[in-house]
Formats: sequence, structure tokens, C-alpha cells
Amino acid sequence: MNCPFRVWCKPRFVNIKPEKSMSGDSLHGVGLITALILCLVMLNSRLGAEVIFREDFESGKLGQQWERLSDDLQRADIESRAANVRSGKYSFRLTSFAVAGEEKVMHGYAYKESDSWIQTWFLPGYDRVYCRWYAKFAEDFDQGRQMHWCGLRGCRSDNPRSGFGRAGERPDGFDRFTTSVEPAFTDGNEPPGQMCFYTYWPDMKQSGDGFYWGTRFYADPSFFIQRGRWYCFEVMVRLNQPGEPDGEQALWVDGKQIIHNTGIRWRDTDLLKLNLFKFGLYIHYCTHDCTYWVDDLTISTDYVGPDQEQRK
Repeated sequence: MNCPFRVWCKPRFVNIKPEKSMSGDSLHGVGLITALILCLVMLNSRLGAEVIFREDFESGKLGQQWERLSDDLQRADIESRAANVRSGKYSFRLTSFAVAGEEKVMHGYAYKESDSWIQTWFLPGYDRVYCRWYAKFAEDFDQGRQMHWCGLRGCRSDNPRSGFGRAGERPDGFDRFTTSVEPAFTDGNEPPGQMCFYTYWPDMKQSGDGFYWGTRFYADPSFFIQRGRWYCFEVMVRLNQPGEPDGEQALWVDGKQIIHNTGIRWRDTDLLKLNLFKFGLYIHYCTHDCTYWVDDLTISTDYVGPDQEQRK
């Protein structure tokens, strides 16, 4: 046979190729046994995976498991227009509106803040989580120079609100950690921009202004997304053994891994867990309305990947 076995596992294909020194019969037997072993290992992993939460918005309303910034449906609501729905009859829309009037100055920076978000908890939490969702940015989306988007938060299982209200401060290993997936503004490129992580963790470096603003981990090579089309995003965070720099984070877009960071010390206590996921749209200086849509969210303890029809 001239085709290698092709086994799909997590985000990659494993190709078991023939060795030139082996006979055809030996190749067939060894290759088949190896493929079967790989399949059994991966099947066992899949069977042990837990789907923590799934949301396709097909109920036509936002369920009680979600918290939202406000009851303003202009900022965040179910979407039924077919052009902005990926699958089924509904998706979810988030909009941050342009801010009129004078800017305000905080920490020496000018702001016209605009925000929109929904978030869901999975308490007490997990040590490894994969979050897969689909998103599309409006054709006129333009966040200006900075925004924060979607991501995971680690809060204390005995005090879930420990992870809030600490922008510009470095986590101490006992209170919180956060990591967001974001398209970052890049000179010479169209919005939304270059994909990266924006991360708060105990070993982050101090910024030049004396604060501890999130660290950006960019894809290498650079990876840019476009407006007006659906993408499949998936983020993984695995926590470290408390006190040890052995945690990690990874990002896939349309099934391709574009970022993988290792050696992260997320925490110094096992009371800190992954326990919140957020769809957000915080824009620092918002001069016109910005909208995006999300659909088909799955939160799991194992890799999810694109839907079957996208893999074909």
C-alpha cells in the first residue's frame, strides 16, 4: 500500500510512513498495529474528556448560566440575521459603541472607553481547559490602537471574585491570573489585526510606566485575521504544579496551532483554578461602533477542534 495511515489526534495528523528496509507484508502488519495502538490511546483520551459547557445560542435567548455587562440589548443580544449566523438559526452579537464628548485621562493615558461582554463560570474550576468558538468581525470593525477580547480567567475557588478589578497590577500567585486572545493593532495592516495572547501572571515584567500591564505573546510567524469571515478559535491553558514553572497556553485558528507558550508559573496555590470564560469587547479609545459575532462555543478538558464539515 502506498498511502500512510492517517490518524487525527488533537490538532495534528500523525503520518505513519513506511520504512524502506521493510517488506510489504511486514510494513502492513507493523503499520496496522501501530495505527491501532495510536487510535486506542487517542480514543481513551477522548472518552475521558469532559465537556464542561456548550453554547450554540439556538434557544434564541441568553441562558441563566451567563452573566452580562448590562441589560442593554443594543450592546449584546441574540442575532438572527442569516448573514451573521454560522450554524442553525442564531448566533450572538456584541457591540461597543463610539464614545462622544471629552476623553478622560487615567495613568497618564487618554481613554474613551467602551465595553461589552458576557461571561460564564465553571466553578470550582479545572487545571486544564480548552475553549473552542467561532467568531466573525463586522466589515467595518476598527478598534483603533488597542482592545481586549475573549479569554480565560483563574480565580480562587474559595473566593471567585478574587480575579477582578486589578488592571495594571501583577498577580501574586495566590489571587488570580488571566489570559485573553486578542487581535492587536499593527501599523500597515487592516483591522482587526495580529493574533496574540494578552496575559497576566506572577512572573510578568513591569512596564516602563511602573505598572504591570498584560504581556503580549504573538504568533511566530505573525498571523493576521480579516473582517467579514468566520474563524474557528481554540485556546488551551494548562495550569502549573503550584510554585513550578511548568504551565502552558496555546492558540489554534481554524485547526492550526499558531501560538504555544510553555514554562509558565500561573499559581502558587491549588486554590487557583481555571473557572471563567469571557466573550468581551473592551476598546480603550472607541471612536466608532464596533461589532462582532460568536457561535458554537464548547469548553472541554480536551482538544475540540473545528466542526467536522470544516475539517473536510
